[in-house]
Amino acid sequence: MSKFDFFDAVCMLGRGLKSGAGEPYRSDDLLESMDRVGITEALVLDSLSRQYHPAPGNKRIIETVSGRPRLHPAWTALPHGATDEHHPPEEMLRRMKKHRVGALFFFPVQYGFRLCDWAVDAFFEPVADGNVPVFVNYNDSRCMAADACRWEELVDFCRRWPAMPVILTEYRLRLKNRMLYRALDACENLHLELSGYWLYRGIEYLTQHWGAGRLIFGSNWPHLDPSCTAATVAMAEIDEADKRLIAGGNLRRLINWCGAKHVETQLPRPPDDFSAFARTGERPRDMTFLDCHGHLGGHSPNYHIPDSTIESTVADMDRVGVRKAFVFSFSVVHGDERFGNDQVADALREYPDRFTGFAGINPHRGRDDILAELRRCRDMGFRGIKLIPQYQDFPSEDPLIDLCCEWAHENRWAVLNHGWGEPRHLERLLERFPGAVFITGHADFRCAPLARQYHNLWICTCPVHRPRDCEKLVEAAGAGRVMFGSDFQDLPISWGLGPILQAKLSTAEKRLILHENMQEILTRHLSAF
Repeated sequence: MSKFDFFDAVCMLGRGLKSGAGEPYRSDDLLESMDRVGITEALVLDSLSRQYHPAPGNKRIIETVSGRPRLHPAWTALPHGATDEHHPPEEMLRRMKKHRVGALFFFPVQYGFRLCDWAVDAFFEPVADGNVPVFVNYNDSRCMAADACRWEELVDFCRRWPAMPVILTEYRLRLKNRMLYRALDACENLHLELSGYWLYRGIEYLTQHWGAGRLIFGSNWPHLDPSCTAATVAMAEIDEADKRLIAGGNLRRLINWCGAKHVETQLPRPPDDFSAFARTGERPRDMTFLDCHGHLGGHSPNYHIPDSTIESTVADMDRVGVRKAFVFSFSVVHGDERFGNDQVADALREYPDRFTGFAGINPHRGRDDILAELRRCRDMGFRGIKLIPQYQDFPSEDPLIDLCCEWAHENRWAVLNHGWGEPRHLERLLERFPGAVFITGHADFRCAPLARQYHNLWICTCPVHRPRDCEKLVEAAGAGRVMFGSDFQDLPISWGLGPILQAKLSTAEKRLILHENMQEILTRHLSAF
């Protein structure tokens, strides 16, 4: 058994529509992943019931989990009445108890229905009486877009069935956490499954305001790597009792209605101290990291960022072991970059040993303004440039991008771009400006092979969030050219650490990614250490 006895609420077995060659989908693949990350049990759906039709998928998942006591079946349902697509709800519940099926999943968009009273309430009356937990997911499996939830419909549904536990699950809940807060206020029976909640200090904020009993650990395997959310729970700044509830206690309580049999499993020992930290949240004092991708500013028009003062951010870095970070402001993404650069300058003055400042640049301003801002930021102690033309609706291959790279070349600065565009464009810049340190803002696999050819390119890990992403990135670029980046104040630091800490890599390769590569940049290139 793991320290927190993790029970994964959302896993899918069977080849899905977009399963690629060599990608995991079998029960053995899932169990291997659970052993690696430290997960005891999992609630599993069949890909057919998620993507094609509930009837064959619900039948197949019972066969799939037979003889595998760590895997608990879940079924998908449709509104019953006008069609004969599955049994009436009373008969379905009888069969669920017989096979110890722990929960029902509803996919309104996938199967073309709404959760309005006249469409579904005839089905849900016996479901609610039976205390069956109901997962609701508004994603269409052909297009796993973020923020799919229809909040008004979901809240109305929860209010009609106040005694029925309803768990919202979706691929990614990013731009609507303010709506989530209001929905949790409105509906005491609403819970959140966490695999899609990749928001900085989000677990801490939700636990503080609505309690750990409303949160459910899940991974969305095989779409996402379980180590992302598992590490975020294990490292969260909340009581250990709350971690245990979130990790598995809440889900075990919810599926007890069907007589589910839980197992105690002796999991394999973590292969190294990095993996042990990801599982337990207990970090050796001498284990520290350097982070090449962090935001400061604490505000976004799209979503609420909790606990985002400079002081609380430094405290969060201290807690998880980030000794220093490359930082830039959120305002370069959404508005006046000069305002944000001043915020970063304040952080550099207050915490000179914890941050290296990157000047946010908006190429819409034109050549003279860009150069003036770069000179101003240089005078304030900055040592890098942050580019994000994709969010600013500016061409990625404009000559003004070259201008910023030329400045970095002449001043021995680093330049981090959210996305460099086509690899041929980045290769041209690497050859033309060898004195600049080039960093991909995110884990751009297309550009990774260039890192083996050019000494001045590094690949940021944010995000290596699919199974084996970290290993694949190292295979493509080499461990000496990959750097940990968390995207903090947008994403949790621990969410980005998890897949690296738990990767099937040597301890030496993990050290390169988590510390040594960025230290080389600081020491040899930026002379900041």
